[in-house]
Amino acid sequence: MKEEKHFTLEDLSALTGFPRRTIRYYMQSGLLPGPEGANRGAYYLPVHLDRLLEIRKWQQAGIGLRRIRDLLSGAASLIAVPDRSPVPGEFTVKSHVFLRPGAELVIDPAESGMSPEEVRDMVQRILRVLNKTEGE
Repeated sequence: MKEEKHFTLEDLSALTGFPRRTIRYYMQSGLLPGPEGANRGAYYLPVHLDRLLEIRKWQQAGIGLRRIRDLLSGAASLIAVPDRSPVPGEFTVKSHVFLRPGAELVIDPAESGMSPEEVRDMVQRILRVLNKTEGE
């Protein structure tokens, strides 16, 4: 029988870049399952590492923890736009791209479902079109 790789909390922190405190928070909030074993004998499995890397990927794409929780539970698809209204005091992160005086592109990564690479590609195409029309 093949023995599965085990990780310590420090291993997970080093491999993902998340502080130990953040990993514990994710467990308390239900984003990450708890460790196997208890106390000093607690250990983590590759499924924990995979989940943290998935959370990291979605965060880098601009998706918030509330939305990530929905995605992890299967309650939402990555492309679907959330059907909830913003909660007072809630923060949203949007990218503002200056195109030229009077022209700015605003992108909400969580709602657009676009990866950072797709956003960069789209902006580059728009800028090429604008530069082409400027030269005419």
